[in-house]
Amino acid sequence: MRKYLLLLVLPVIFVLSFLASPAFSASQPLKLETKGFLVVNEIKGGKKRELLKPLPEKVYPRDIIEYQITVKNISKNGLKNVEIKAQIPKSTVYVEHSANGNPLFSIDGGKSFSPEPVKYRVVENGKEKEKIATPDMYTNIMWKIPQLLPGTSEVLKYRVKVK
Repeated sequence: MRKYLLLLVLPVIFVLSFLASPAFSASQPLKLETKGFLVVNEIKGGKKRELLKPLPEKVYPRDIIEYQITVKNISKNGLKNVEIKAQIPKSTVYVEHSANGNPLFSIDGGKSFSPEPVKYRVVENGKEKEKIATPDMYTNIMWKIPQLLPGTSEVLKYRVKVK
């Protein structure tokens, strides 16, 4: 029998937050909608194709999940420098190069973000060395949207693999 993981209610394992310009206020709302999909490969007529299915209650090791975050400016004003942050859920690993746009990644719980390849420093044998983080070290992902006009939206995507 395969081990399985119960997916908790998405907001519990999937934390989104956003920051906008200092002028951002309740009069300039931003609507966020997050959806999760199970990525399924299907072979039909000898051709392989990828399908996105609704996220089931149970997922299994090696399953791939795609998260889609729809960010919509529902205000009458344009928004600048919008930051959308998401957590890489525990018991999953980011699927390398699966995010759209120009994401930044964190390996320290969201304290700092860098583009890929994420680099960090360690001391080995008394010498400081720079290393490149592997996707299993990523804890958070962030997108910076320079401008979001009134009534417009963007869909941000990334994938994770269940451990």
